[in-house]
Amino acid sequence: MPEHDSAGDQSSQPVGPEPAEEHARPVVTRRDFIAGAGLGVAATAIVAGGVTVATRQGVQTVPAPQPVAQTGAGGAVVAPAPAPGVAAQPQAVAQPATPAAGALPQHMRRVTLDIDGAQHNVVVDVRESLWTTTSQKLGLNVTNLGCDRAQCGACTVVIDGRAVNGCSVFSARLGRGQKILTIAGIQTSPTTEGLHPIQRAFWMQGGFQCGICTRGFIMSSYALLQTNNNPTRAQIAEALSGNICRCGEYPKIYEAVESAATELRNPPVKPQAVLGPPPKRTGSPSTMDFQFANPLGSDEFIGEVDGALKLLDGVEGVSGNSTTAKVTYWPNEVSEDAIRKQFADSGYPVK
Repeated sequence: MPEHDSAGDQSSQPVGPEPAEEHARPVVTRRDFIAGAGLGVAATAIVAGGVTVATRQGVQTVPAPQPVAQTGAGGAVVAPAPAPGVAAQPQAVAQPATPAAGALPQHMRRVTLDIDGAQHNVVVDVRESLWTTTSQKLGLNVTNLGCDRAQCGACTVVIDGRAVNGCSVFSARLGRGQKILTIAGIQTSPTTEGLHPIQRAFWMQGGFQCGICTRGFIMSSYALLQTNNNPTRAQIAEALSGNICRCGEYPKIYEAVESAATELRNPPVKPQAVLGPPPKRTGSPSTMDFQFANPLGSDEFIGEVDGALKLLDGVEGVSGNSTTAKVTYWPNEVSEDAIRKQFADSGYPVK
């Protein structure tokens, strides 16, 4: 008998039906999932071949896939139908608490800021800087904003004795009794006599040019002089190292701090006011003519000279034109030398 190849025997034997998949995998694409569940999916359940999506709006069941017929050598075999989809119960989702009427959102705070001795009640954002609060919410023109990155020091204020950049400190953290001092709070009156020595020194020494950085330099200098009224040049440079002057006026700034320190160590004697009417003058005033070393730009400027000379006791007034000035004065109260000095100090030197 002919020998039969084992492979042929195997091919001639009937092939039984292949076992159907025990679990039909649900056909759910990513698009179907997003469309059915949205971004607020709370829970999903896949039960017996059916996909159930629970959302905040309710329950949505995705139909299960149809059974797939498989054909073998012995005939068509159909896989058993999967169990019907079972809807899962939606799970409770915690809702954010609704703020009570009149309550502030979580990112807002109500604070009381002590600025230059005045109390300011204001609602601020937790990310809001002190400069934003003072300048934009309270309308206080007390600081300048340079870089808004805590790099230039133009917005410097003094908080509890320390120089701090107003653009980098949060207002929400300053409502606990901290004392905030700005350039408007260190002078005693709006007149020049009320200027703090450091303010007057910057003015007299010319420690500024464009003025953007001046307030910050003055406040940093003020903080230094509160603890050290006799600093060395190196100590001044160290204390002002957080402030930048783009105009390069550092020598004048250092001189101004040294001048203010000297005045703080040796405060000038304030003149005592004499109460009562001035003594009655007798006789007639005298006149004297002077010629300007530098002619005035116009005859109208003689009015400015008149106002400057009248500041000197004993001078009645000045008249004249752009080249000459006639001074009316009381010889028993003021001398010619004093008048010439007053001309020079006022910026109108005479020959």
